[in-house]
Amino acid sequence: MLQDRFELFDVSVSLICKCIQKIKSEMMLPYGLKSSHVLFLVQLGKNQDGLTAAELSEAGHVDKAQISRVITELTQKGYVIRQSLYHGQKYKNKLTLTEAGRHVTQEINRIIDSVLNNISGSIPVSDLEIFYRTLFTISDNLFSLADGQPSGLSEA
Repeated sequence: MLQDRFELFDVSVSLICKCIQKIKSEMMLPYGLKSSHVLFLVQLGKNQDGLTAAELSEAGHVDKAQISRVITELTQKGYVIRQSLYHGQKYKNKLTLTEAGRHVTQEINRIIDSVLNNISGSIPVSDLEIFYRTLFTISDNLFSLADGQPSGLSEA
């Protein structure tokens, strides 16, 4: 019985991740961006005052090397600018969206809304609340097993 639950969970989560990755990759093509840029643009779009690289890393559970690559790519494409409050300390400076970055992020948010409405529009809100609460608990428990500390997602 437990093995069946594990197999169902493992296959389902893997399929969900693959589908999300494919959707993000396809939706970023018109903007010349990658799927790895989506979360960072959305996070910056929700924080008008900007976020530091450390804050982006923590929010997305992404290592500093990937954050650095994504920031470089988004900056080169003109979607993100780095405030220069701390000279010589790039990781402490806040990152904000440019006008082009805000426009792209608005488009991305529209696409995300459409996708979410498509995949969960027929599910009652109360069921979605239970699903996400349960998903966050499972995520925290798995993170604790893997790294010995909670992820903090259940606080979201």
